Amino acid sequence: MNIVSDTKVGICEPISDKESKQPLAEGNSKPALVTLEQLEALDLLVWLRSGSAAAAASCCDESSITRRVRSVMHTVGLQLKRANEVVLSGELDLLRLQRVVHQHARYRGARPLRLEATHYIRQQLNSPSLAGWMLGPCHHRGVGTLLSLLQERVIDAWITSDLHDLPEGPEFSVIKLWEWPGELVVHGAHPLAHVRRPSRGDLERFPSLVLPGQLYPKLAQMVHARGFGRNCQLERYDLGSWDGLTHDAVTIVYGSCLSLAADRSLKRLHWDLGLTGGEALVLLREWQDAPAIDLLLEDLRRRQIKLQQQLPELVGQL
Repeated sequence: MNIVSDTKVGICEPISDKESKQPLAEGNSKPALVTLEQLEALDLLVWLRSGSAAAAASCCDESSITRRVRSVMHTVGLQLKRANEVVLSGELDLLRLQRVVHQHARYRGARPLRLEATHYIRQQLNSPSLAGWMLGPCHHRGVGTLLSLLQERVIDAWITSDLHDLPEGPEFSVIKLWEWPGELVVHGAHPLAHVRRPSRGDLERFPSLVLPGQLYPKLAQMVHARGFGRNCQLERYDLGSWDGLTHDAVTIVYGSCLSLAADRSLKRLHWDLGLTGGEALVLLREWQDAPAIDLLLEDLRRRQIKLQQQLPELVGQL
């Protein structure tokens, strides 16, 4: 489906489905465009990795998502493969141009902006929900996947809990939100859970895990340098897939005051890991002064104050 642009509000209005199936005239260099709903369907499928999740986020049925995605693929000239991730090929440069236009529309209020985060703060971001923002699944693995989603304008902002693998490119803006001390954590039934001052020898008796080095390279290197851990396999980065590994009552992982608050079965070991973690907001630099980002930071500042009342270890940076 082609679109025309309403220059007053930056919203694209559909023409007819019949017109959308017509190829461009020979020699016509003007690219065909797609509607907000159509590209949103494709982007949600890429981001959320599920047709049913994309349908729920769009408040429509899954067949509508399928129909809209096919329309984008036909209009832009794309091919799609599904594995663990949605992989697109074809006219990707044209797709990127479309995404630039549609991101501008979101920042002008035509659609909710898209925010990804980590599972530790999902509850805080949903209570209440962030006005004007759609929150993602909060279980994506690694920094590379999320930076790609950000660069490709599938998402508009990302709250990361890894301050050691922050992007360094000039196209990104990084705003630190808060910091906390890194902790070694175990299940409450672990033999060391109630030991006042465990020795290194005590710790070395038990397996300790590190988030995969290919996904979190600098963080993994720093934890390894402190003599802890072997890389674990991780399909999703959520409470069950990471912190839940301690439920065997022998495994040690690293966490924070936020992970301890999210899973009350976890206990902090009395050991100074010597690492500082925290959350930071990452976005494309061109949007760092957008009114929507100012409003988001003000909202996060209020949530930070509330969090600090519950978690005194958390140090605000805003």
